[in-house]
Amino acid sequence: MDFLTTYGKELLALVVPLGTWLLKYRARAKVVWASPHYFTFLIQEPQIGSKGEVLNPTQTATTASIRVMNLGHEPATKVELVFNWKPQYLNIWPVRHYEEKTDQDRRYIMIFNTLSAKEDVNVEIMSINKPLPELLHVRTAECVGRRAHMMWTPFVPKWQINLAVIFMALGASVVVYGTLSLLQLVILKTPSL
Repeated sequence: MDFLTTYGKELLALVVPLGTWLLKYRARAKVVWASPHYFTFLIQEPQIGSKGEVLNPTQTATTASIRVMNLGHEPATKVELVFNWKPQYLNIWPVRHYEEKTDQDRRYIMIFNTLSAKEDVNVEIMSINKPLPELLHVRTAECVGRRAHMMWTPFVPKWQINLAVIFMALGASVVVYGTLSLLQLVILKTPSL
């Protein structure tokens, strides 16, 4: 008992940040999607009609990438991607099986059976002389997909990230310890060492 009265503040200062982290951590699916690439190529070739007439002096090819990621710790099931309409050209990487459906509003739906924890799938779409369909919605049986904006960032080594996490945990412990010391001084009128 003497140990707890002597080192109670210090133990509490270590337990509070760890307890908060454990309460926040839950094993669940967390689906995020992003469109890191969208580009329209201007092709300097005329668009020729069926009778040989020039319909347009140039053509366009529009491409986009869509990345769907499960950042959670549990698999996501029945992953649905809903597009405004069916893309003219479509490529999936890594190659995997999916079902296609069209709803009553002629929206195009791709359904993947599962997306494992920490797994992602890339959908590349392309159209020639037509606009690309928007990805309207991503949902699973467990959650609704959230759109994330992606940007290029420099690579940071794992050891630097781990070191930063350690320093942040120590900082949180110092804040809790300081708060407890201040409360001890104000309430109990005893200085802390």
